[in-house]
Amino acid sequence: MFTRAGCFAQEKPQILINLAQNDGQTGTIDLRQPAQLENLLTMQISNNRLHKGIPGYRISIFSQSGLTAGQRADEAKINFMRNFPEIEAYQEYNSPNFQIFVGDFRTKNEALREMKKIERVFSRAFITPTTINIR
Repeated sequence: MFTRAGCFAQEKPQILINLAQNDGQTGTIDLRQPAQLENLLTMQISNNRLHKGIPGYRISIFSQSGLTAGQRADEAKINFMRNFPEIEAYQEYNSPNFQIFVGDFRTKNEALREMKKIERVFSRAFITPTTINIR
C-alpha cells in the first residue's frame, strides 16, 4: 500500500518518526526540496567554515593582568578542567589581560544552565557573546 502525504518542513521529523515506528512494515520516503534551498545550505556551511565558528556564547571565568596573571590563568584553567572535564576551556591573552573562557554554547539559555553549575566554583563567572567552535 502506498500512502502519499504532503507536509510542512516542521512536520517532517514527526512523520519520519511515525513511519519508522510502524512494526514490520517497509517503505520508502521521498523528500523533495528546491535546488535553491540546497544551495543556501551549502553556502551557510561554507560561510561557517570560512569564519571558523558561529555566533554563540562562552562563559568567562578569569580575567586579570599583572606580573603573575599568566600563572594564575594557568591555575584557573587547570582547576576548571578538574571540575568540569566535559567542557572545553580556552586561554587567551588580550593585552593586558590573561583570560579564560569556557564552553561553546549556541544559545544564551544553554550557557545559563551551565553557568549555574560553574558559579559554584567560579563565583565571578559571566556570559559573553563570541564566536564559538562548531560541535
